[in-house]
Amino acid sequence: MLSEESIKTYRDEGVVCLRGLFDPTWLRLLETGIERNLQARGPNARHYNAGRDTGFYFADAGVWQKIPEYREFLFQSPAAAIAARLMDARKVNLFFDNVFIKDASTPETTPWHHDLPYMPIDGDQVCSMWLALDEVPIENSVEYIAGSHLWGKQFRPRNFFNPTADYNPEDFSDSRLEPTPDFDAARDQVTIRRWAMKPGDVQVFHALTVHGSPGNSTLTRRRAFVSRWCGDDVRYAWKGPETYPVFKDCGLLPGDELDSDTFPVVLNDELNETEDFYLQ
Repeated sequence: MLSEESIKTYRDEGVVCLRGLFDPTWLRLLETGIERNLQARGPNARHYNAGRDTGFYFADAGVWQKIPEYREFLFQSPAAAIAARLMDARKVNLFFDNVFIKDASTPETTPWHHDLPYMPIDGDQVCSMWLALDEVPIENSVEYIAGSHLWGKQFRPRNFFNPTADYNPEDFSDSRLEPTPDFDAARDQVTIRRWAMKPGDVQVFHALTVHGSPGNSTLTRRRAFVSRWCGDDVRYAWKGPETYPVFKDCGLLPGDELDSDTFPVVLNDELNETEDFYLQ
């Protein structure tokens, strides 16, 4: 499923596009799960343009225990094994599920950011698998700054409800955070990757790869199911009151390994499950 070239691209650039990775059976399963999710939203659900007459921009996270279709995908699909290969991880924990919907004619953008400063974890082996459920033209696709995961920087999270604003310093207490640069003004100084996507295509990116996306100018929905995965070196952390998602009942303390009911181990060397996943 993964060429050496794809693995090298992920590690060098912090993002790689994998074509046709999931067949229609998996896509139909997730579509059913998303419809269930919209009717039973979790505590981390966000309607980013509520109250505006500008379409529908929605996200939810960490509901796999209540959505059987998500659970089946996360534990039975090749996703965890792919994450393990890309991260060079001996063990893979499910971090959380994440769904994003930008309805037709929804102009709201997703600001330039990278994910790790938002998340209640620290570590290098963290990746996200952005699976397209709808066709996405290149002009509406997520953009990534190649190699930004290697900068050794963490930028203050942007507020998705107000994409031009950083959160206040007291919202995220990590002393490593720097102001988010104006990457739009510096587009000619960085290498930007983006791809037109078809259902079943996947973008896999590192948690420190800077990315953002335009609105949806098409007449169809843009749905993505994102699975988040962690490897051996990841530990639980507290980042401040706006940490997202929030896992109030995970029972972990800062510095703990993730292994728990909230962040289960999906595969590891001892279980020797990688080959089984590749044969799905």
